[in-house]
Amino acid sequence: MTRRQALHIGGAAGVGALALDVDRAAAATGTESRPAGGPRRERSFDEGWRFHRGEATGAQDPAFDDGAWRSLDLPHDWSIEDLPYAPSPDGAATSDPSLLVPKEPPTEPAPPPVIGPFDPENSEGGGSTGYTVGGIGWYRKHFTLPDPDGDDDHHHEIRFDGVYQNADVWLNGVHLGFHPYGYTSFAYDLTPHLKRTGTNVLAVRVDNTGRNSRWYSGSGIYRHTWLTSTGPVRIPLWGVHVSTPEVGERRSLARVEVSLANLGERPASASVRVSVRDPHGRVVATAHEPAQEPARDLAPDATATARLDLPIRRPALWSMDAPSLYSARTDVLVDGRVVDTLTTTFGIRSLVWNGEVGFLLNGEPVEIMGGNVHHDHGPLGAVALDRSEERRVEILKEAGFNSIRTAHNPPTPALLDACDRLGMLVMDEIFDVWDTGKNPDDYSVHFAEWWERDLRGTVLRDRNHPSVVMWSLGNEITDNTNGRRGAEMAEALRSLDRTRPITLGGGSTHSAHDPSWNYVDVGDVHYNANGKTYGQMHEANPGKAMTHNETFPATIHQDITFAAEHTWATGTWVWAAWDYLGESGIGKTAIPPVGTAETIGDQSVMPGWSISRELHHTWGGFGYPYPYFQANCGDFDLIGQRKPQSHWRAAVTGRSPVELLVERPTPPGTEQVALWWGYYDELASWTWDVEPGEPMTVHVYTPGDSARLLLNGKEIPGGAATAPERSTATFTVPYESGELTAVATRDGKEIGRRTLRTVGAPAALRLVPDVEDLTTGRDDLAHVLVEVTDRHGRVVPDAAVEVSFEVSGAGELAGVGNGNPHNVDSFQRPRRHTWHGKALAVLRPAKRPGRLTLTAKAPGLRPASVTLPVGRPR
Repeated sequence: MTRRQALHIGGAAGVGALALDVDRAAAATGTESRPAGGPRRERSFDEGWRFHRGEATGAQDPAFDDGAWRSLDLPHDWSIEDLPYAPSPDGAATSDPSLLVPKEPPTEPAPPPVIGPFDPENSEGGGSTGYTVGGIGWYRKHFTLPDPDGDDDHHHEIRFDGVYQNADVWLNGVHLGFHPYGYTSFAYDLTPHLKRTGTNVLAVRVDNTGRNSRWYSGSGIYRHTWLTSTGPVRIPLWGVHVSTPEVGERRSLARVEVSLANLGERPASASVRVSVRDPHGRVVATAHEPAQEPARDLAPDATATARLDLPIRRPALWSMDAPSLYSARTDVLVDGRVVDTLTTTFGIRSLVWNGEVGFLLNGEPVEIMGGNVHHDHGPLGAVALDRSEERRVEILKEAGFNSIRTAHNPPTPALLDACDRLGMLVMDEIFDVWDTGKNPDDYSVHFAEWWERDLRGTVLRDRNHPSVVMWSLGNEITDNTNGRRGAEMAEALRSLDRTRPITLGGGSTHSAHDPSWNYVDVGDVHYNANGKTYGQMHEANPGKAMTHNETFPATIHQDITFAAEHTWATGTWVWAAWDYLGESGIGKTAIPPVGTAETIGDQSVMPGWSISRELHHTWGGFGYPYPYFQANCGDFDLIGQRKPQSHWRAAVTGRSPVELLVERPTPPGTEQVALWWGYYDELASWTWDVEPGEPMTVHVYTPGDSARLLLNGKEIPGGAATAPERSTATFTVPYESGELTAVATRDGKEIGRRTLRTVGAPAALRLVPDVEDLTTGRDDLAHVLVEVTDRHGRVVPDAAVEVSFEVSGAGELAGVGNGNPHNVDSFQRPRRHTWHGKALAVLRPAKRPGRLTLTAKAPGLRPASVTLPVGRPR
């Protein structure tokens, strides 16, 4: 089920695998119930924090005066916020420098301006983190216990879904611990240091200094926080594991393994009862078992396990097309009374990965059509709200993606929840570095001491998700000890979960005899178009399936075709599915001198590492100077709009019979080249500010065997039927306003046509929200697309106008943005330039019901508004 809606208004026409706050909509991976007479097990701890950007000596002390600190709710990312030393909202530096051309160069070069969150002279992250700034931040929360009456034997635990990074946590002045990795969840027992009555103070210091990331990480407590309250006999964190060792259409088996802990002072006679409900909520299996060793009487400070096998008749199997979800309710009983309850959502499905069959899901072959995804959400930075994760999965699935690689770190639990519900496969990647770093201050500094805890936490948290079909131990690891360390990590992972294969991102890229082959189940290469060494590696390791976890946008056809022709090559993950902040400009379109494409030959569409770095860096390559602040290599741009390579992909995979795009004209003597992470700069547009007769390069993408072009109803010179190469037919068309039509055929029969029309000047704005309504849940959002239209309601495809926003009623403006890779500006102020005629405003509802109205205005254009009802969570 999806909430995306195609509304046109105004203008011209689980937390983890265990539990979720009962006040929120139930996540796919877990809900919870309150045992009779007991406390509510899980509560959101996101509201009512105070924040200070910068160092605050002594802020761990409960008596510290934080009255002047900013009040906010989590999740929060300070790196996406306007820098405190940026100009005021009416300062000239806040305008879009990519749209301004100075009349005369200054006599002396001035330093680039600080704009919004961007500081071009930031030396710590630079282009790697999109010229945003990290630093140190402090969070404090004053709270009282939710159920103080009769709380003497209750235990309370704080959990953080993710803090970037180097988090120190104190409760009432007592240091609870330090957690360095910015992407893993962690928890602390608050009980020994809590005040049962009166006010408690939780303080968190976050240190995101130094060069520690190769992409935008964000800064702060950017994922959810939770307070878990239980009695002394409880299921510990991530203590329920549901697997399906037997899967069949007539009968399947759900195996539920439950960990128990006794935190009390007396032995307890504990047992476990499990009931399984099908996707319709009907109970289909039950079981009741005492805890195993150390016997029924669970001693103080002891742990025990129980394993229950529950047969399920005629199960609804989980798949991409039918993501059926079951739930297992686990009750812990002491002396016949329920003392803890946890409901875990799971799916029934089988996985097979090997060199003979490739990848089978429920016995059926699957070809991976995957994409790499970093964790940021453009205008919201690293802030992880459930609706943001859900929207991205919806958009990618609609475009034909069936898999996400969480590059290069464990994701927020909400992403996996969305993938479970919507039927998206996941490669869950754990690390980007091991003992050897890629930046001087990255996680490698702590890896040797912390990897086992972080790996264990990730696997325990995520292993109940049916969407997770593979683990990745890391990405492009450079350690010369990767044989020993990798084997050690693989053994640790298999001790926790043997139901999924293990891979190493890019581990097989080095050679067919890389040490990683000794411990991975699935080999992987990166950027190996046409399988130039892919096949050799398979020949040396024929028993193992292989994947292609990173591919170029410029080699979509070759990579998909190769995987389709070789069963053991299970598919591709393009870099990237979605644009992201940081790694600035790696997808910039190459515009070298005319003839370069011919000189480098097939490299233009089948890049190889033999291309010189001079060519790479000069005409589009790894990193590009400010004001580029995002990678610009995704199938979708920063606000979720399709880019040219997405149109090509649709034709290559047969999802679309024909797509029609036109290259942006380049300066005289130059040409566009699709190179490495870049692709052609082109639009689905026949509206260009060029002289009549100007030759335009036109691409027709089609799975057909022939394509032709019509201009204003007439076949153009050179527009006769052409056989596409790599699903692409290229034409040169003299520009003439009107209608340009592409017709695709197969075996002489038309399979589709696409028409582009010259549109008029910008006349109005139009708002297109992705939802019809909102709830008062703080995880809910409305992503409202702003479109610039002509007087006939047609989008003006290259319009760049500044739009201002006004929000009233039950909600707020959470962020604004566009897809422009070099439009540095504020993501928080209520205005934004459009890019390709579009911008995005993100609305977050208030905590009260009502109506939320967004109005968009631009000079000389008809304004637009949209009103969304805000109601209680359903």
